[in-house]
Amino acid sequence: MLTLPLSSEGNVVVFGNAESGKENLLSTIVYDIVTNHSSEEAQLYLLDFGTESLKIFGDCPHVGDVVYINDTEKINRLFEMIEKEIKKRKDALSEYNGDYGLYIKTSDEPMPEIIVVINNFEAFSENHGDKYEDILMMLTREATKYGIKFIFTASTSGAIRYRMAQNFKQKIALQLNNQDDFISILEGVRKEKTV
Repeated sequence: MLTLPLSSEGNVVVFGNAESGKENLLSTIVYDIVTNHSSEEAQLYLLDFGTESLKIFGDCPHVGDVVYINDTEKINRLFEMIEKEIKKRKDALSEYNGDYGLYIKTSDEPMPEIIVVINNFEAFSENHGDKYEDILMMLTREATKYGIKFIFTASTSGAIRYRMAQNFKQKIALQLNNQDDFISILEGVRKEKTV
């Protein structure tokens, strides 16, 4: 049984080659969120640059949008929306010592956890990385404390730059083509756990 504590542990990256089942795992994670949480508890934005299998979730009330590789304008609007939401949440959380968890426990106003999924980070980076790499670096580092989490999939450990990969506490390694990828993923996890 796999448990991914998004609320407490933050961002997740799933590594695996094309036949590893990472898209099935991603679909399972999304399905679990939409069946076990209300849309007031969780909202999803799905950027599917893989087989576009996440489109089946497009009609769920939890899903703000499903975005594909050529939807440049939608991608731009999504990142603008996230940056505005962070500013809004900073203000709202200032009365709660900046603590999203405390806000959720004590406030009557809903503030859903926002989960941004990027399936096939390599394709995203190749097509849109020049424009969004610095923004994503900041968002994956800063947004978790405001209830905004990220889930990425990638084929190799080198697909996500080391500085950004440090913003992902939860790393899952499925079948990979290169043993060195396992070593670099697991070594990073071991260092985080011993610090």
